[in-house]
Amino acid sequence: MSRWETVRQTYPTKLELTEPETRHLPYTITESFATNIQGSRILFAKFGSEAIYSQGVGHTWKYEDGRETVEESHFKASFVNYGLVDNLDYHTGTAEFWGKEIKYDRKNHRWTYLNNHPVNFHTPSKRNTLAEEEDTVQVEELLETTE
Repeated sequence: MSRWETVRQTYPTKLELTEPETRHLPYTITESFATNIQGSRILFAKFGSEAIYSQGVGHTWKYEDGRETVEESHFKASFVNYGLVDNLDYHTGTAEFWGKEIKYDRKNHRWTYLNNHPVNFHTPSKRNTLAEEEDTVQVEELLETTE
């Protein structure tokens, strides 16, 4: 049984998260609940096969099993191709790729542009290499001499 299933069974009273609590969740989280423990509202979420918890908005997330803080880099690593995007916001699932805004599609585990077209990270660079620029100059010179 996964740690997440153990936590779910340990706390039978599962409360819906408020809107601010939902915004506090990392974007890739798909299962979560709140519960009251000794008068305090605690948030639990499934992160991979692990259970993580937070004492609420403004507090860090910690692994339930060892109580270590979940590092920001761990949340970012839960996004496919996270190393290829810029300005990744792991709470909203937004980032930039080649200067364009993109959004993470949790259902399909991929990045899409705002027009819902998937991002292709394997397209060759749009930047010209030095050799390509030299070729362009040579072609332009050749065209000018033929005119």
